[in-house]
Amino acid sequence: MPLTDTAIRKFKPEAKRYRKTDSAGLIIEVMPNGNKVWRYRFQFGGKATIYTIGDYPAISLAKARQLRDEAKALVAQGINPKEHKETIQAVKQAELAEQKVIAERITFTGLFELWHEHNAQGWTYDYAKDIRERIESHLLPLIGHMPAEDIKPKDIIHALKLIEAKGIMETMKRSKQYASRIFRYGVGMGHCEVDPVRDLPTDICLKQEKDNFSHITERGQLYQLLNALDSYTGDVSTATALKLAPHVFLRPNELAGLRWDEIDLDKNLISISAERMKMKRPHMVPLSKQAKALIESMQIFQEQSAFVFPSPRTPARPINGQSLNAGLHRIGFKGKQTAHGFRHTASTLLNELGFNSDHIEKQLAHEQANQIRGVYNKAEYLPERSKMMQAWSNHLDALKSGGEIIPINRNGANAG
Repeated sequence: MPLTDTAIRKFKPEAKRYRKTDSAGLIIEVMPNGNKVWRYRFQFGGKATIYTIGDYPAISLAKARQLRDEAKALVAQGINPKEHKETIQAVKQAELAEQKVIAERITFTGLFELWHEHNAQGWTYDYAKDIRERIESHLLPLIGHMPAEDIKPKDIIHALKLIEAKGIMETMKRSKQYASRIFRYGVGMGHCEVDPVRDLPTDICLKQEKDNFSHITERGQLYQLLNALDSYTGDVSTATALKLAPHVFLRPNELAGLRWDEIDLDKNLISISAERMKMKRPHMVPLSKQAKALIESMQIFQEQSAFVFPSPRTPARPINGQSLNAGLHRIGFKGKQTAHGFRHTASTLLNELGFNSDHIEKQLAHEQANQIRGVYNKAEYLPERSKMMQAWSNHLDALKSGGEIIPINRNGANAG
């Protein structure tokens, strides 16, 4: 008679194991310890074979019959259900082992954190933070989730090309350097086999233009530069022009030759005629509160000269643009920062901080060949640029103070 759940529950253990038959080869064995095990007896290859289905009551009578039928179907196909089960279990174990290996492999983000923690104690706070911000902004969003050992040169090239497309070449160069250092650390610690940056060809990305516009973008060096500008002891025109240079993005000659009739302190605006601009288009510079205060400090000379920064030799002429570079040399930044380089510093960091590239380019008075609309409109994006310039001056003040930097709001919300 086929078994029932009621009968199975009443089976008591004996000194030796015993079997009770259900139907179609399904049996249940009662062990001396009280365990009850389902098995399926069948003929395979001319030999009596037993296939263990599992324990009761974890596997009910109905489930045992279903599994027996599945095993019986395998036998009919010439497949030994016992071997089939072992194969499935082996595959599952292999999959679990592979999943465990994958889970234990360190991602690029994890490797970066280990590398940064390992080295941060030997770095200044500003340098450590500068590296973190660059990596978090430009590399982790693209390759941070990938296991470090799976990252190929093509993945690095893709990330560098995206940085290159933003026009921030210094950031691209540094990102490549930092990535290589992180991977070399990973190789040394056994987290990956190779540094995928090592063998990248040198000509995969645009080279940084070779010019005389040296500029600083690292936080700690900017702190030193901005404070050195405040302590400059040369003539007041050069000193004030140097302090203003980081805030207004003007070329050295445009800044040095600034005229009072180009200044509107009521509207907080500089308006330079096309004749004085390199691109021969009129240009407007919104004045932040900081920039306005510097210009106002030169009003004591307004009756003597038409120029905001009169030459110390004669008020009839402005200071020379080269005097700004000479001043930077005197305070120890020769070869590190030029007056023109302040434009590059602003462009690099504002792009990194996420400001609209069109607003940045317009404020730099760059020709935008791919944007015909508004080429001759000197006031284009003026409200947005005004917010950006105030936010930038606030950012410079925070850098100069050496305090904690509050991220600039991309829409200029901090431009109060």
